[in-house]
Amino acid sequence: VNYRKDGEPYWVRLHIRPVRNEVGQLTHFVAIQTDVTERRQQQEFLESLAHFDPLTRLPNRTLLNDRIAQAMGRAGRAQSLLGVCFLDLDGFKAVNDTWGHEAGDDLLIVIARRLEACVRAEDTVARLGGDEFVVLLTAVTDTAECERAAARILASIREPIDVGGHTVHVGVSIGIALYPQDGDDAETLLRYADMAMYQAK
Repeated sequence: VNYRKDGEPYWVRLHIRPVRNEVGQLTHFVAIQTDVTERRQQQEFLESLAHFDPLTRLPNRTLLNDRIAQAMGRAGRAQSLLGVCFLDLDGFKAVNDTWGHEAGDDLLIVIARRLEACVRAEDTVARLGGDEFVVLLTAVTDTAECERAAARILASIREPIDVGGHTVHVGVSIGIALYPQDGDDAETLLRYADMAMYQAK
């Protein structure tokens, strides 16, 4: 990375070649640099699309699966638990049907921020699509810790939300699966958490 005169950073591809005289002594270097800022920005944008939900900026299913796998490795070494909480909003369809998809999108963004506020920095909040979210609770000591996190989430989501000048109330159904007792891979844990969520609903 280089910096322009005004301090703005930009990315370059830099090639440096040594130049030697007729007896082989190094006399100087020749450098050629190419501005690749735009290409790098496009690459970062594509990587972001591959791993993050474009609406809420939360991790998507691909990144979530990777984080679950990493967290399982850490939990196995530390002899701790993981909680995979599958969430589905109650009342979201009514918001979409009454005030339109833009209002629904605004609601999902508010929900995403509330979920992030309910968990620790080392935990993950992801959006799978529609009104489905997953909260990955890492380094959990016991099931009661997951239950307390779920209670915080329930209380936060039930608070009124202002969407385009309208006060909206939604609920959430939550299902929880624990590693290692409920499964030892991301797909199994998500499936069981999803089943528990439908049972809760």
